[in-house]
Amino acid sequence: MMNISKFENLPNELIIECLEYLYIFDTFHSFNGLNDRLDKLIRTVPLHLNFILVNKKRLEHFCQHTLLYPEIREQIYSLRLSNENRCDQIETFLAHISLNTLNNLHTLILTHIEKENLIQLKSMLSLSINLFSFKLISSQIDEDELIAVLPLSKLEKLSILSLRSFLLYIQQPTKIKYLTLFNCSLEQIICKLFPYVPFLKYLNISYVSKYNRSIKDIDIINKYKCINLQTLIIGEFKYNFEDFVILVQHIPNLKNLTISTNYNKTMINALNWEHLIESSLLYLNIFKFKFSFKKIYNNETYFEQMMFFQRKFWIEQHHWYTQLISNQYSICIYTIPYLSNTFKLESDTVIHYNTIFTMSNLFDYITHLTLTVQSINEKYQFYFPNIISLTLINSNDVLNNFSEHIDFIQYLKMIINLSNLKHLDISKYKKIILSGNLLAIMKETPMLNSLKINSIDLMLLYNNEELCEYLIMMIKKLNIHKYNLCSLKTFEELMIFHTVFQHITSLQCNINSSEQFSFILERFPSLSTLCIYMSSSCYNFYAYNYLEQLSSEWRIKYRTKQAYKNVNEISIWIN
Repeated sequence: MMNISKFENLPNELIIECLEYLYIFDTFHSFNGLNDRLDKLIRTVPLHLNFILVNKKRLEHFCQHTLLYPEIREQIYSLRLSNENRCDQIETFLAHISLNTLNNLHTLILTHIEKENLIQLKSMLSLSINLFSFKLISSQIDEDELIAVLPLSKLEKLSILSLRSFLLYIQQPTKIKYLTLFNCSLEQIICKLFPYVPFLKYLNISYVSKYNRSIKDIDIINKYKCINLQTLIIGEFKYNFEDFVILVQHIPNLKNLTISTNYNKTMINALNWEHLIESSLLYLNIFKFKFSFKKIYNNETYFEQMMFFQRKFWIEQHHWYTQLISNQYSICIYTIPYLSNTFKLESDTVIHYNTIFTMSNLFDYITHLTLTVQSINEKYQFYFPNIISLTLINSNDVLNNFSEHIDFIQYLKMIINLSNLKHLDISKYKKIILSGNLLAIMKETPMLNSLKINSIDLMLLYNNEELCEYLIMMIKKLNIHKYNLCSLKTFEELMIFHTVFQHITSLQCNINSSEQFSFILERFPSLSTLCIYMSSSCYNFYAYNYLEQLSSEWRIKYRTKQAYKNVNEISIWIN
């Protein structure tokens, strides 16, 4: 109460700024109802709602609160809903709040939509006339059904999987300025997209591939130019350099280019790039790329080609610095910093340092790292400062090369800043990680709350009491699922597992009996999301009836689908 009193002494403008900074659910749960002044201030804060990490109870509480105070709907400006690991989140929200009653909603993001949501969404989206930003990430449905009812003529931002869906329903030029796609062909971009997006400023495509549906309308290939396009991002370009040259003729005012290719030798000629930029990309000032190709017997020729990226044009004129990296099978040249957020570091991965220029921020963008234990040694070339997800792999049958746990953790800290790490995957070890090494990691990772590990390996770690204390205290999300292997075989294993992980909020595992199923649901009070893999023979009449009973009594929702042969995946979102 002392802190609340001090907070109340702030002027209204500062309180509103603080409320906008806070996570929106913290705002409602912490300040709503304390006094009239704070209640009034909360009602003035624009709400940008992201329900991705919200449990069912808090979602329903917010929805019920909105029913009591309808004016809250006017505060909602952006909304993100997802059924991923929360099998009925979209249905739960829409049952309380209709999208077309959110008069100020301008941004909507939907992921992992289920077929059951389509009827509701189609009726609501057709009436969402103020929507100008829409993002749909859902391979589970045919996105055509939702694209058909969108107010496409008013949208300025759109993110969908396939360009084909968009092309089906546009009849005239749109106002779209920002477009994100998963895949399309070069022919689709030039011949069909550009004529309908005259105001396009930003285009981001994960895959530009000739293997997708192509529209070969050569008659108009030189007719349309996208003169407002300033930023182009291509996750993987599966054409040759001469094809990219054709694309460039249609985007003369490009300022920012990011492009990656795999195993395409036509893209690594620095002199070709220089000529293209000087002749056709006169306004380009940001150029990020990652070009990789397979190693061959005569690799010296390629290393010599890479040196052309060190010419004055790149270093002095544009300040585009590059680095070369190689392993047993491939070579990659990339602009600094490395542009992808994922990286795999193996024992034979080598940096060929740029002798003209080196930087300490080579891998600032990388957040997800896969690391072979054999690459952890005192002769390190790499440092990753922003890793949030780490996968450790033991690439041979030797447990590890470390005689002391202190050596392991010290060498690991030379490679990774562990203070940001949230998820650790040690399920791909060929041999069990030593409990002392895992304990050393946990002591250095204050943010760690998610673990993926084989259940057999986990059982062998329980003998370390100090490690178990850290597991109890830190791990909230646990994945012990492994294909065709029961995670918890005996009741004794289940009891030990419960002792260590009774406070987890998310669990993925394999089970082989309905009794194990009921034990997990009833004995883990903090569990919010549960994903069970169960053989079809075990998912019997009893298991089905038990789920139906829980659905009625506990208001839980569940979904079942075939994960792989003779195995059902049961996803449950628990209140």
